[in-house]
Amino acid sequence: QAWSPDGCGGSPAGVRDSEPEPGSFFTVGVDTDRRRLPLGLAFDFMDINVCLVAKVASPSLIHSWNQKCAPHEVVRPRDRLVKVNGRCAEDAERLAKELAEGLGHQAHALLEFQHPVVSTVKIVKNGQALGLSLHYALSENKIGGLCVKSVNEGLVQAQGLGITAGQRVISMDGEEMSVEQMLQKLREAKEFALTVLSWEDTRSSHQE
Repeated sequence: QAWSPDGCGGSPAGVRDSEPEPGSFFTVGVDTDRRRLPLGLAFDFMDINVCLVAKVASPSLIHSWNQKCAPHEVVRPRDRLVKVNGRCAEDAERLAKELAEGLGHQAHALLEFQHPVVSTVKIVKNGQALGLSLHYALSENKIGGLCVKSVNEGLVQAQGLGITAGQRVISMDGEEMSVEQMLQKLREAKEFALTVLSWEDTRSSHQE
């Protein structure tokens, strides 16, 4: 079963497609005591520091949760798994492993997620280098896009465009495309708009 740790649940009809607040955190409680349904989450590990939801399977505990929870608590692809039972981990794969181990050893688990912040960055190159170090790994890149590994000297840094390490570029000019197509367009196009996802944690309660 899936349940709300706040004792809340359900949502008015007609609001299932409401968009959550960008960057907001929410907690999902799952009860695996009966073992009738799988958790239903697949993860993207392209960025070792960010454990992203790649898919929510159906039927599953999380899918059941999504059918009855408030709109801002729906678990979606590209949400970030932040904590399992109040614990962080040193890397994304370890966090997912702790989740699997936790579900195997106890009946209840609290999963804290964060919705992404989606922003659009317009770039006019004017012959300048972007200064972005981009990472991609096709075998682990389940949600697509390019991970920003670092921002070095170049146009993005000089113009203060707000792109930082750990963000994910998921589309260009509003179109999702293959990694190869994105890299080619980054090299050849003179101007374009990048759609960027970020999961920056600014809450003081999370500062270690």
